[in-house]
Amino acid sequence: MLWFTGLPLAVSLPLFVGGFVLASCLIVVGLRPVVRRIVDDTEQWDRVLGHVIGTFGVFFGILLALVAVSVYENYADTREAALHEAGQITALYRGTTGLPEEVAEPVQETIKEYLRVVIEEDWPDQRRGDLPDGSLLLVNQLEEEIHDYEPEGLQQLAEFQQLLATFDDFVETRRVRIDATTLELPLLFWVAIWVGAAVNAVLIGLIIVKSRRLHLVMAGMLALFIGLVMFATADMDLPYQGSIFIGPGAFERVTDQIDLMDGGP
Repeated sequence: MLWFTGLPLAVSLPLFVGGFVLASCLIVVGLRPVVRRIVDDTEQWDRVLGHVIGTFGVFFGILLALVAVSVYENYADTREAALHEAGQITALYRGTTGLPEEVAEPVQETIKEYLRVVIEEDWPDQRRGDLPDGSLLLVNQLEEEIHDYEPEGLQQLAEFQQLLATFDDFVETRRVRIDATTLELPLLFWVAIWVGAAVNAVLIGLIIVKSRRLHLVMAGMLALFIGLVMFATADMDLPYQGSIFIGPGAFERVTDQIDLMDGGP
């Protein structure tokens, strides 16, 4: 399902769904003469086939629904992690304003450089499906700079403890954002979905319908819906690579906010 990640949505969606509908219609065309030759008792055939289709439809529908919901939840959690990390970066930058200037300045510069690397290096890596590591050195540098500070007095100690808590939260959220790069549905689920879609097309093709045009319309409409669900599921299964991908917009907004805080343009 990775072939369409480099294509625009206006190309990949019609290509995928159109191919899915075409394959289903070809199956119907191929099975119609076979069914007419082998079926003697159409009433019994329809009764048995109706029972099979009904039972299969329930299980296949449940499978598609569960997978789609699971993938959407992973997508939403990944987006939330990116937003939360950007928020923690903002809080971390604001938290340095209470530190002595000689301590706050290098920390702030490291935060700015971290934002730049995340936008210009981490995100392109994630778009390619690679685990980003460009910002890791800056995280280590930021940790060293924070821990080198020795607070004096209760007020500085309280501000330092809050800064440490924010940093720990930032590191954990960053890990979630990066881990989502390789997060995807297990292959076995995709095998089950594709087999289920193929079985569904075959069962629709086995129905006895006098009008071939009506038969193709029925198969095409059902294939259109299933194809759309499968495409949307596959696209959201790749939160950084799909057509509807999670971008670095939150980090870009944080960069703009920091520039305004520093009196920039």
